[in-house]
Formats: sequence, structure tokens, C-alpha cells
Amino acid sequence: MTFAATRASGGDLGRLVERYNTTRPGSPVRYVALATEADQQRRAMVQDLQARTGRYDVLYVDAVWTAEFAARGWLEPLEAQRFAGPEILDAAAATGRWNGRLYAAPFATGTGLLFYRSDLVEKPPTTWQELLEACAIAKREAMDCYAGQYMRYEGLTVAVVEAIASAGGRVIGADGTVTVNSPQARRGLRFLVEARERGHIPHAALTYNEDLTRLAFQRGELLFMRNWAFAYPLMNAPGEESVVQGRFDVAALPGPGGPGTGTLGGNNLGLSAYSDHKAEALRFIEFLQSEAVMREWLTATSTPMARTELFTDPEILRHAPYLAPMRAGLERTRPRPVTPRYNDVTNAVQQHAYAAMSGEATVEEAISGMHAELNRVVQGR
Repeated sequence: MTFAATRASGGDLGRLVERYNTTRPGSPVRYVALATEADQQRRAMVQDLQARTGRYDVLYVDAVWTAEFAARGWLEPLEAQRFAGPEILDAAAATGRWNGRLYAAPFATGTGLLFYRSDLVEKPPTTWQELLEACAIAKREAMDCYAGQYMRYEGLTVAVVEAIASAGGRVIGADGTVTVNSPQARRGLRFLVEARERGHIPHAALTYNEDLTRLAFQRGELLFMRNWAFAYPLMNAPGEESVVQGRFDVAALPGPGGPGTGTLGGNNLGLSAYSDHKAEALRFIEFLQSEAVMREWLTATSTPMARTELFTDPEILRHAPYLAPMRAGLERTRPRPVTPRYNDVTNAVQQHAYAAMSGEATVEEAISGMHAELNRVVQGR
């Protein structure tokens, strides 16, 4: 039996496989390490699934791939009570569902956080207006104010979906129709565009991915940063060249009138419909979902995990205090568009949002263009 997963998971999944194999020497699992880049991981999985070879039994799938893989019949439906029971966060379980059925067992999860300089900001902003008003502190300190991930890649889709959802809008509705042509979507995108035009978001942020944003904040160049949990321990690590060690904290993302709406990240565990080892694969998935394994993985990688109890355990919170605001943020999350054609959807969002962020299009032009392109995608044109 094989387990196909990325090399870039923040830890060594191969060691988890080795540990499992010591308990079941008669039916060992072989770890297949896929490429670092998400697009290459997906391509390898899709090629195998399209060919129906069954070479990969258990798949470490990005949360946004569930709909596509399930709709194409590539994933075996899973028993919800067994793999998404009450011990699993509802938000994490939602990323494993398609058309009301569970197709991927939740493993890693998380949503974005607002990192802020606690030595310069007395209280983290809870609204967009408070965030922008605090930019006066950044100006006084000769630093940039705020940045997220605005390079033209998946991070930009996340940023735009979060801003639109925080303003009460959606890119694609729950029924699969395109709903981005709305006042709420315009308000969300306009917040990002106007912050960029006014210099509150620096021009350099149009080239930022997650790690470049983290490095800018770590060097003391930003007052606020939107990023994932991975950045927290890195910036406090002993020996790390970080001017913000012990001088930053995290809070929930702000929104127009209060805490904002984050989007979900994470990875789930899917069972190939073409696997010849389904019973053993299900036992292996149960092993990875166990409290002991998830606790170990969180401790080793700082990755938020899908089990509810790990967000309130005092011992874990001492080492990972960012889990408390993240748990609150997970109550307000919304997934990225759930669609079998996610790759086409995210490309359309990125294209038009980047045009607005870079000044090549107005907010109105970007939303109108996005709406038209998404309609073509959803209708299969």
C-alpha cells in the first residue's frame, strides 16, 4: 500500500509511515514523496487517478481539491462518523465533503491570522478602519503598514476571497452559481485596492508569497501581516535572524465592522477509488487521524490540526499560543469556492484581482471581468 504526499509538509511524513509499519509489519505502507509545489503534486495525483492504476492508495490532498477529485469519481466515499465525528472541527470536516458526503478525512487545518507588532501596537485592530488608522504608527516608525500574499498565485485568491467574505459576499454561491458581481464583493476588493493605492500596502507586496511576507515582517519592515501559523515559531526560533522575537503577537483577521472571515487551508486524507488495499488504507487513515499522531505532528511542525481538543489543551497552548485566536477565527471561516473546476476558478480570480491591485483595472472592471470569466468556467465553456 502507498501513501502519496508532499515533501513540503513542515515535517517528516515518512517517519509517521515508519512508525505505523512497526505496528503492522505484515502490511507495510510505502511513502511516495511528491514534489514540493502544489501544482506538481496535483498533477502527479491526477495522472495516476486518470489512468486508474491504483498506484497511490492514500492521497494527501489539498483542501480545495476535494470537490474535483470526488466529482470525477476518483475518491472513495468515507464513513462520516468514523472520520469526521464530533472530535473533528466542523470547519475542517467541511473541506472533506462534496455533495453532502465525506470524501476526505480531515488532517491539517487552519486559517489566516493577523500578526502585529505588540511592542508598537497596544491593541490589535478588529476592523479595517482601525487597521488603516494604525498605519500612522508605521509611518512614525519609518516602516510599511500591512501586507498579505498578493503575488499572482493561490495566495492572492485566498486574500481576495477573505476580503470579499469579510464584507459579506461570495465568489461562488453554495448552489454553484457565480455571485461575485455584488456590492459586497466590490467592497472587499476595494479595501485591498485602496490600501495599496494609498501606500498602506507596499508595492513590494505584489510580489509576496507566504515566506516573503514573513521575512518582511521578521526584518521589521511591516507593522501588520496576514499569514498562516507556520510563521509564528519561525520568527521566535532561537538563532533565527529576527528583529521581532518576543515583540509580536497574533489576532483574528479584521473585517469591515468587526472580526473578519478567514478562508480555510489544510490537507486531508483521501482514499483512491482504484486502490486494491482499501481496508488497510482505512486503518492507516485512522492512525494518522489519531490524537497521538496529530499531537505529535502539531508539536513538530506547528501546524494546526483538525482535532478540537488540540486547540484547548493547556500544554499545547503554552508552546503554540496562536491556536487560541485561530480557534476563534475558525468559527467564522468560509472555504474557497467549492467546485470541481477549482483550478480554472482560482486562475480567473487571480487574473482580475491582480489587475486591480496593480492598477491595470478599476475595481468595477475587475469584478465585472471576474464575473464573466467565472460564468464561462462554471458553465464549462
